[in-house]
Amino acid sequence: MKQPKFVSVLIVNFNAGNYAKACIKSLLNQSNIKLEIIVVDNASADDSVSVLKNAFGKKITIIESKENLGFGRANNLAADKANGEFFLILNPDTEIQDQLAISRMVDFLTANNRLGMVGPKIHEPRKNKFVTPRMSYPSSKKLKFKQKFDTLPGKIAWLLGACLLLKREVYQEISGFDPDYFLYGEDADIGLRIRQHGYEIGYCEDVVIYHVAGASEFGADSLDKWLRKKRGVFLFCRKHYDRSDLVRLAKKAITKSRCYLNWLNFPRIFFDKNDVVFLDKKHRLQATIIAAKEVINQLEPPSN
Repeated sequence: MKQPKFVSVLIVNFNAGNYAKACIKSLLNQSNIKLEIIVVDNASADDSVSVLKNAFGKKITIIESKENLGFGRANNLAADKANGEFFLILNPDTEIQDQLAISRMVDFLTANNRLGMVGPKIHEPRKNKFVTPRMSYPSSKKLKFKQKFDTLPGKIAWLLGACLLLKREVYQEISGFDPDYFLYGEDADIGLRIRQHGYEIGYCEDVVIYHVAGASEFGADSLDKWLRKKRGVFLFCRKHYDRSDLVRLAKKAITKSRCYLNWLNFPRIFFDKNDVVFLDKKHRLQATIIAAKEVINQLEPPSN
């Protein structure tokens, strides 16, 4: 009888204990697969650790970090403790209802030795959308110096980091996630580095997982949230784009965001300035300007 594949599920939790509990319950219902579940708790301020310990006991491994390591470093910590031949990177606010989902993803990954990573279709009911593969990198269509992207294997550029399946040896070959990223941008980065190592990225369209999206950011300050996102994107650009392209993109982002910000502020007499949607749009534009200025100051420091 064929032995089931051994998958280590790596979950990074921050203040999302109840979501993680539902996620792990769905994992324990998976069939035709051997699982170990490793949760890194990133110094949660809620009762996440006690919730998970009381619910699952020794069925899971919990690593309690004394500091918030961010997404990539915490996954690397979990990977160091993992024993599986495959790693499933999984957000705590996901659920997998199909009992054969992980088994089918493993079969998909192993059926083609050109694949280095695969991901499923991701349904985000709260946002009423499906997240599908990205076919390009952030602002990469606007680059002048993009020759190094033209010869990358496969068509898929990257996948949302909420659910990613990799072979253990591929994760180790690329040294896992880049620890320079705290939150946001690391999924595009790992997708690019996998392709730079000669692997394609696969998409299991017939496997669907459910994703709340942003559970760890619920209640977070809107401007802080957008700053983390924009800094993550610009960090990716700094690492992988030509300097002249990056400066040009940053300056255009500032000009464009200022125009939209002026337009947004102009009719403010018709809006409640404390409206959540209005503030979120405003903070997104402000965060873009701040993050872009940081990049320009790093690359073109002001003269004394």
